[in-house]
Amino acid sequence: MNTQEIILNGDEDYQNNELDEISILRDFGLEEDEAQTYVGLARLGSAKASEISTFTKIERVRTYKILENLKNLGFATSTLSSPIKFSANDPEIILKNIITKQKQKIENLEKNSSKFLKILSKLKLNESEIETPKLTIVSNRDNIYDQIIKIIDETNDEIHIVLAPSDLIRMYYTPMREIIKNALQRKVIIKLMTDDELASKREYIQRLGISYFKITTLPTSGRLICNKSQVLMSGNTSSYSDKNRNEESVMVTNSKDIVRNMQSLCKFLWETGKGIHIENKQNKKENLQKQSTILVVDDDPDAVNIFSEYLEIKGITTVERCTDSKKAMEIFKKIRPETVFLDIMMPEMDGFHLLEEIRKIEPKTKIIMVTADMSAVTKKKLQEVKPTDVIYKPYDIKQIMRCLE
Repeated sequence: MNTQEIILNGDEDYQNNELDEISILRDFGLEEDEAQTYVGLARLGSAKASEISTFTKIERVRTYKILENLKNLGFATSTLSSPIKFSANDPEIILKNIITKQKQKIENLEKNSSKFLKILSKLKLNESEIETPKLTIVSNRDNIYDQIIKIIDETNDEIHIVLAPSDLIRMYYTPMREIIKNALQRKVIIKLMTDDELASKREYIQRLGISYFKITTLPTSGRLICNKSQVLMSGNTSSYSDKNRNEESVMVTNSKDIVRNMQSLCKFLWETGKGIHIENKQNKKENLQKQSTILVVDDDPDAVNIFSEYLEIKGITTVERCTDSKKAMEIFKKIRPETVFLDIMMPEMDGFHLLEEIRKIEPKTKIIMVTADMSAVTKKKLQEVKPTDVIYKPYDIKQIMRCLE
């Protein structure tokens, strides 16, 4: 078995880990061209559909449909004038509303789950039915990923995961990383296989927490997940586009014969594959960032979480979060962070006051002010207090990393 050692370092690999605004908006339910149009609106301000189409390079008829959909989703508004002009709604409010709705859905699911389990506990299952082989068809990519997560979560010994590059790259943006991390902590042996495209995009596999995988010739462009008790498989997957996600489907079965045959296939692929070991040695610049402690202060919990996740995506693991401006000074004195991100508009104690208090204790602390207020009064005050840098909302990861660098 040949083993190829690959050391992850250099600015190019580091930059590849970056999530852009389009990818983030896709996580909030927008298709790629919808996200592109919204970002274009945010940059143009109020604009006609034809102007937006020219800016985004999306066909005009498609642009009209996208704009109407963005209006229905609450991302944009239009005027009653002629010609009609469109403008982007406040992204902070939009994303906060989406997060709130998703949290409510989760709460409802948890309540209904408890009710269902109580009902199910009253039913007596026939022992012969439990042992009967079952086959289930799961449709829609999100449901498929949930099923893969479930199989990994239920594995206690060894699991083979055979996936096309497009699947692995998409999983980069799902909870899969945490599930795999938990499985590795349980000493589960994860044998991941893919084709040679991922040899040059290995940062996606690294982000999943896997340090060793194999490049092999895939039997199909589909999925094959196999442990000792069940198999998930499909003949093919769609490309990187999300347009056909609802048309995808997989078969899940606990048939002993199928499981045994698929295990034999997976073992053969693993034995004949080319091993790649990822040794996580970052360059000096990354090491300095990872060792840094950062404090994020904002009275909006959602804003703090999103901001902190941006930092963690870039590998900065020591991030302290604070939503109470009064407690911010206590946390600062305790951890003495190298960098502080301060929201300006906060109740009880604003960012300007906190900046003054922090500098009394540690003048060399890098303080980056975060605000949506672009008024002349605020800009004048910022010039007076001279923070290390200023980020204006709506911000993106590039702004944040520019400040840190």
